[in-house]
Amino acid sequence: MEEKITEAELEVMEVLWDAGEPLTLGQIKEALWEKNGDTTKTLLRRLCAKGAVGQEKRQVYWYTPLVSREEVRGSRTKKLIDRLYAGSARNMVAALVRADQLNQEDIAQLRQLLDEMDGERRQ
Repeated sequence: MEEKITEAELEVMEVLWDAGEPLTLGQIKEALWEKNGDTTKTLLRRLCAKGAVGQEKRQVYWYTPLVSREEVRGSRTKKLIDRLYAGSARNMVAALVRADQLNQEDIAQLRQLLDEMDGERRQ
């Protein structure tokens, strides 16, 4: 489901994630000042239909994300790797290194992460 979230819908999700609490349509529209109210309402309706956002009726509707930022990132990253790198994360990282997109600090942090993961697997 997370990979079906469009870029425009993702903007709404970011507002909800950043808020950390339920928001009204008005609060979401205010945060997305470049979108008009009808567009925001349509995006919320779609996100509710996809199961990514829940709504609760009080005096007005309050919206809450039902999927985490990490779930969506993970799903979108996997889809990207599958589509562009034939499912190989190694090929993606190699492309980043070759394109000079990772600095020495990034590489050191990746090494540390891989070492930690390797240590966990051996336990």
